[in-house]
Amino acid sequence: MLSILNISKLQSLIAQRILLILIGGIYPLGFSPFDIWPFTLVSIILLVNEIVARVAENKESANSKKLSLFSIGLYWSYGAFGVGTSWVYVSIHEFGHAPVVGAVAISFLFVLTLSIVKAGGIYLMGKMAQWLGQNMLLLIIPFAWVLFEFMQTWLFSGFPWLFAGYTQIDGPMWMLSTWVGVYGVSWFMLAMIGGLVILLRSYLISRQSSQSVSFVRPYVVILIFLISVPVLASLLPQAIIEPNKKSLKVALVQPDIAQEKKWDRRYFSDIIDVLYQQSRQHWQADLLVWPEGAIPAYKHQVEDIIVDLNHRAKQTHTDLLLGLPIYHAEQKISYAAFISLGEYQQSYHKQVLVPFGEYVPLGNLLRGLIEFFNLPMSSFSPATSTQQVMSFEDYQVVPAICYEITYPGIMHDLIADADASSDKAKLLVTVSNDAWFGDSFGPYQHMQMARMRALELGIPLVRSTNDGISAVVDARGNMISKLARYTQDTLAYEVSLLSYQTLYRQYGLLGIYLILAMSLLIFVVSRLTQSD
Repeated sequence: MLSILNISKLQSLIAQRILLILIGGIYPLGFSPFDIWPFTLVSIILLVNEIVARVAENKESANSKKLSLFSIGLYWSYGAFGVGTSWVYVSIHEFGHAPVVGAVAISFLFVLTLSIVKAGGIYLMGKMAQWLGQNMLLLIIPFAWVLFEFMQTWLFSGFPWLFAGYTQIDGPMWMLSTWVGVYGVSWFMLAMIGGLVILLRSYLISRQSSQSVSFVRPYVVILIFLISVPVLASLLPQAIIEPNKKSLKVALVQPDIAQEKKWDRRYFSDIIDVLYQQSRQHWQADLLVWPEGAIPAYKHQVEDIIVDLNHRAKQTHTDLLLGLPIYHAEQKISYAAFISLGEYQQSYHKQVLVPFGEYVPLGNLLRGLIEFFNLPMSSFSPATSTQQVMSFEDYQVVPAICYEITYPGIMHDLIADADASSDKAKLLVTVSNDAWFGDSFGPYQHMQMARMRALELGIPLVRSTNDGISAVVDARGNMISKLARYTQDTLAYEVSLLSYQTLYRQYGLLGIYLILAMSLLIFVVSRLTQSD
């Protein structure tokens, strides 16, 4: 019974904090590599139950034995991000060579920052309930949650990780993402959970007091409606796009270069040899893809290799795509880039950079303090102009370099431009070097988010990485072929270019914007009505 599960009933504040951390700690189990999405639902249900219970008291921690709403959100988030982003420590300590104490301190500050953002959303839920009344909680809970997921995407350059909607890539609401994207799935998850918690609590109160609760019946109707939306999304057919070019022979190179060797000049020749050997049997493919930063040098430093690769690609009529840093001497700016060689030579500059990995915030102050702030290739600039998709003879590539694949808006803008400019077949190609994550959850979570982009946009995806997970994903977000981590191999696959005209592909974030805007309008009207 939810009334029994109120954490605030515990007499010890320490016990309340520990329990909240444990509840938050099961939240990431719905994400890869675990993929047990019911655990995420349970974690959110217990959190929302505590929020509703605190709001029902209509006071903010007047009792010293009860945590404030902000504290509830903070400790729950410690557990969620402490477990879910634990791979950050691996990156900082094992590959950034920070001492254990320093790595722990930086990781804690990172988790604390994310936790404060999430706690801010939960605090907002309580404040809005005070302003608008408890009857508006069903709208307030998903509104504040998704608003702060957006904030997490862009605040401090953004870290769009562990959004609730991602757990549904293999869950019952997967099809809803083709309508409103991952943010919209999060909204529906929180709305349903909020409605369920409120209904159950109201039922228990009515049983205990032998009085009916006036707003229970409308809540039942609303909850039925919310549940019917994802069901409807899965039943309604989507327009299938069958391009002139039906399939593409793709080869994805996974060289499995140890991160400590990647930028060590002593291993440069060995790395190039591996890339050539892994590609030797695949030059007849339509598309050959090398991972992010495949050649550990700037483009102008390896022009002889580029000329040779370009010659091979032209001879075999192969489009070669590879990640390669580019330095512009005149502007003294370097970019993390993605280039194509062969008959169609193009380049794409990364639009969103990884903090500390590809640029150092407050670099003038931090560089030199510890080795982590002096990582190789950590002085990039984001793209300074609008980036376009890569266009080939009878298909187009929507590129995404590593971290970018986690930004739904960026990927939608790219395909929207591609759809507007050409009716050629579309393929989402993402490259990454997840060796930075080590043997952790990070690479699996990254792959899960890439799958969600394919599902949202209704186009197939191929992913080439340094040490895994390299994979082929169909237009429904299903992983149909992959290479295991830490294997040196090339994945050859004939990828179907069939795609779907999803609502999200057509309208992008407009759906969730409308939901949030309508909610805000209802809040304003409700407040004005109360004032009258």
